[in-house]
Amino acid sequence: MKHLLISAIAVLAAFSGAAVDDVKWLETSHNFGAFDEDLGPVTCTFKFVNTLDEPVSIVVARSSCGCTSPVYSRDAVEPGDTASISVTYDPAGRPGRFTKYVGVQLSAGPAQPKLYIKGTVVGSAKSVARRFPVDCGADMQLAKGVLMTGEVAKGQLRTVFLEAYNRSTDTIRPRIEGLPPYLEAVASPEAVPPGEQMSFIFYFHSARCEQYGLVCDTVYVCRDADSAVRCPLPTVAIVSEDFSKMTAKQLAKAPHCRLSETSLDFGRLGREPVSMECTVRNTGKSPLKLRRVYTADEGVAVSVSADTVKPGKEAVLTVTVDPRKLPGALLNARISIVTNDPDAPNTTLRAVGEL
Repeated sequence: MKHLLISAIAVLAAFSGAAVDDVKWLETSHNFGAFDEDLGPVTCTFKFVNTLDEPVSIVVARSSCGCTSPVYSRDAVEPGDTASISVTYDPAGRPGRFTKYVGVQLSAGPAQPKLYIKGTVVGSAKSVARRFPVDCGADMQLAKGVLMTGEVAKGQLRTVFLEAYNRSTDTIRPRIEGLPPYLEAVASPEAVPPGEQMSFIFYFHSARCEQYGLVCDTVYVCRDADSAVRCPLPTVAIVSEDFSKMTAKQLAKAPHCRLSETSLDFGRLGREPVSMECTVRNTGKSPLKLRRVYTADEGVAVSVSADTVKPGKEAVLTVTVDPRKLPGALLNARISIVTNDPDAPNTTLRAVGEL
């Protein structure tokens, strides 16, 4: 009985396989390749030959997505004749790679084939701009125009991602040039097909960065090694001292930074440069190290008499304003003092005045 059952199953499977092959599809997949979204809907045609001994018709064809539309006739196809199904894909608002299918049910035979379409839509400027608003030549769009690393403790490694898009119809090999010693960058994937997304992966090595506080630089995004277009990409990070491993005893003996003034009022400025001073006093129990004293404001310069202040001692901080270099009629500058004071690692001094 068991042998008869196995034989019956084998016979049924054989007949089923024969039925599947009764209708011969010339192809069941089509690749549109890479094409521009602005081209509009694209269409391909799938054909089959009726090799049955009786007429067959297409009962229904259903797409896997509303972006894909099959068009076909339900008329009977006589033995030996050919029928077709046209499949249209609408790329509007759908940049990137796609794979869709149309399931077909015929009036004869158990087979319900799936007809696949695939391709890559090179997004229009409007579609791509929603996710990648920053132009980088004619071939690439970036998700952001500035690489923001955030605050990084000295000695730490920070990883930052920047997404991009290949708007060209060619495969590109993007790269980052002009990297400072503390930055590394790789592109993933190395080769980006048309209409595909990519990621630039940046590694910020704070141990290799000599500066504390605000660290700004500019790197350049290129399509490939031979590209004449180099898109500037500003980079911004804040490097801070790492106090996380200090013991309670070390914290009790830590230095403390105290300014004699929190604001310097230059009043009414003339045409010539003018300077004002304040003192930086160490009220702690160990040397105060002035890691960096700086300002990013135009027309303002700053200097300090010493970069290390012993307990109970002072250093003189001098702020010089050149009215001729100020960007406007008001002076409202910020001077940052970065120190090894765990309670106030970044102290701000204001400089105000008017022309």
